[in-house]
Amino acid sequence: MSVRGKIREYGIAVVGDENLVLGFRLAGLSKVYEVSGSEDKVKKKVRKYVSELLEDPKIGVIVLQDTFEKYVEDLLEAYREKSVPVVVSIPSIKGPIHPDVKEYYKRYVKRIIGFTVEF
Repeated sequence: MSVRGKIREYGIAVVGDENLVLGFRLAGLSKVYEVSGSEDKVKKKVRKYVSELLEDPKIGVIVLQDTFEKYVEDLLEAYREKSVPVVVSIPSIKGPIHPDVKEYYKRYVKRIIGFTVEF
């Protein structure tokens, strides 16, 4: 079965701070991982959760708080060529870490689908 045919079988998981995961919990998602603590603890937890989610065949989308990307760049790079799961980085309540968010997502989409989408 193609990825398109299996799309309904995939779940969504979220890794973020308290503010980020709260919204997704309220929306009904159950696979949410709240990360807090010292920077070292946050790094370890984020790496653990993202590693597990990348290997979970039931997960199709991982929503990752953009401030946590730096902790898992190496893990994500290994999965860039795969179509599933898709990792989407979103800003925390403090705002985006990328100065030009539009340009960032434009490059991100191009890397995922192979061509530029203007928006």
